[in-house]
Amino acid sequence: PPPPPPPPPPPLLSPPPPPARSPVPDLSALMLGGCGRVFIDGGSNMGEAVGAFADGRFFSCAMQAPPRNHRAAWASMGRGEKEASMGPLREPRSFCVRSFEAAPSLLPPLREEEASLRARGFDVRFVDGALSNRTAAEEARPVWRYASHRWGETAASLDFRDVHVERKPLPLSSRTVLGRSYDLNEIVRAVVKANASSVLALRLDVEGGEWWVLRRLLDEPGLLCSVSYIFAEFHSAASAPQRERLRSYGLEADAFETLKERVHAAMEATPGCRLRLYWRSFWASCGDKQRFEWRDAPQARDVASLGEEALRKMGLPSRLRVVKG
Repeated sequence: PPPPPPPPPPPLLSPPPPPARSPVPDLSALMLGGCGRVFIDGGSNMGEAVGAFADGRFFSCAMQAPPRNHRAAWASMGRGEKEASMGPLREPRSFCVRSFEAAPSLLPPLREEEASLRARGFDVRFVDGALSNRTAAEEARPVWRYASHRWGETAASLDFRDVHVERKPLPLSSRTVLGRSYDLNEIVRAVVKANASSVLALRLDVEGGEWWVLRRLLDEPGLLCSVSYIFAEFHSAASAPQRERLRSYGLEADAFETLKERVHAAMEATPGCRLRLYWRSFWASCGDKQRFEWRDAPQARDVASLGEEALRKMGLPSRLRVVKG
């Protein structure tokens, strides 16, 4: 007699897993091909820095920056030489602008800003993801809601209270989101590989992430020196108590000074270094309001006293509460 049929396979207890997502976001999605000049903006927020760049205000920032932010030769340059050195910043339409935002709720209004700027002839793209010191398809990050305004949310690498001191504004709620992150070094490397003569400008206002992003960039002096202009806002560094708080994040209390010394050493001593400006501030990024102005602006207005009905009309969760601590 024929052999008995084989037993049926055991039923699947769960469907097979979907194909694994690539651990590395595709840099080709940034559409950097053919870009002779690139403005990399870390921390879009409301898009105000991109708007300031488009209006040519970063040229003004560069020209008005204290001499300590420039190379040593700056002090002996004539006005014409200085303007030529900062000249590309006067031509924002010659740049491809790629601005990174890690708070997902800000992307829809940023798409409106993008459409407006592109209609004016600017190659601008707001990227859904964090500008970081590593690349990942899904990286957990805290996002803080601090106001009822449509722009009243931010992602942060430090605790919200270390980013916004003096309890202005207050955090109302927080959540953890998963999102893409892009390693700045990989972006700079891709730009330089595509066009070795590219002019790169970098702005960092990434709510504490600047410490790690710049340290990683300094690990590759050749990449650092491929950037012509750096505009960085530093958080939790304006006073001695704030700097001591940096130790809780594994940073040194003198991290600001150490970074400054290392960047300027590279600017002056690395042959062929293109870096001409290391603009830095504790109070505002280039093109932004000063922090004491911003915290009283509508975007940062505290809504702790608003009632449930007011929150509902604003489209916010009805149970927002001030985060204690």
